[in-house]
Amino acid sequence: MQYFSPEYFEELGKRLNADAEWTRKAASLTVKLTLTVTDRSTSYMLEIVNGVVTARKAAAEDPADFKFEGPYDIWAKIARGQTDFNTAVITGKMKFKGSLPRIMGIQPQVLRLTAVAKAIPADL
Repeated sequence: MQYFSPEYFEELGKRLNADAEWTRKAASLTVKLTLTVTDRSTSYMLEIVNGVVTARKAAAEDPADFKFEGPYDIWAKIARGQTDFNTAVITGKMKFKGSLPRIMGIQPQVLRLTAVAKAIPADL
């Protein structure tokens, strides 16, 4: 399976919805996240409603609570565990749009989402 493909995000949604730790941490979470690969003009939205995740192809300009935008090489480094969202944003390699206090408030959920995503075998 190719990283950052429709199949990848479908698998991410399935794994999160079946993950006990995610379910516990995200039971009351309702949020929309858009993830964009800027140099490939590809975006996906993770829509989370009371912890239940659906993923779909999206446009970068679609309304979302949080948006992460960066080139493919930065996304690949996140997937490999060579960096994380916080470092990528702080160093300016990835752009973040949304409420900083709100995203900081859901760090446990974001960290679990990232951990589940990294566990998906994908071609980078």
